[in-house]
Amino acid sequence: MQRVIGWLAAAIIVTLIFGSTYVTLQQLGRRAANDAPTAAAAARVEAIDSPAPSTPPLELNPDSGVFVIVYGANNKPVSSTAVLHGSFPVLPEGVLEAARRTGSDAVTWQPEPGLRMAVVARAAGEQVVVAGQSLKPVEDRNWMVLIFLSAAWLGSMVVLGLGYGAAEIFRGRSLRRYAETGDAGKDLS
Repeated sequence: MQRVIGWLAAAIIVTLIFGSTYVTLQQLGRRAANDAPTAAAAARVEAIDSPAPSTPPLELNPDSGVFVIVYGANNKPVSSTAVLHGSFPVLPEGVLEAARRTGSDAVTWQPEPGLRMAVVARAAGEQVVVAGQSLKPVEDRNWMVLIFLSAAWLGSMVVLGLGYGAAEIFRGRSLRRYAETGDAGKDLS
């Protein structure tokens, strides 16, 4: 029983190590997804009195790059480098109000199923500048990290199991040898 408890403790520790490694890497990746939108929002806030760039807006999709939307005091889009089904995207008003109240807000926004964006909102007077990018690349990397860590965890469990099995086989042989030589009364634990 004592050996089983030791193996179980080792299995739990290994599981906690791999689980916490995954959560750490996943959170680092998600937080890093805010870096480009944060820089884009800061640049647009600095140029808030300048006209918006005159490039054709991109359609938001899972492969979208960085986009910038400026919302007026009435929470309606004033300008945007992106559209969703041909119209300026509209973020929840709570994000815009939080940015006005605290200076900035960072959220994951899902304008429709299958379309998740890392979004940073920054106040610029009465306006709010929102910049974002698709989370698909980050989520794809998270999936690969999960696969690699799961394979490593499974390998660790196999090694632990084989080690436990080998120890039990060795212990069984030792018990038989002691029984054959008449030393069966010795403590083998």
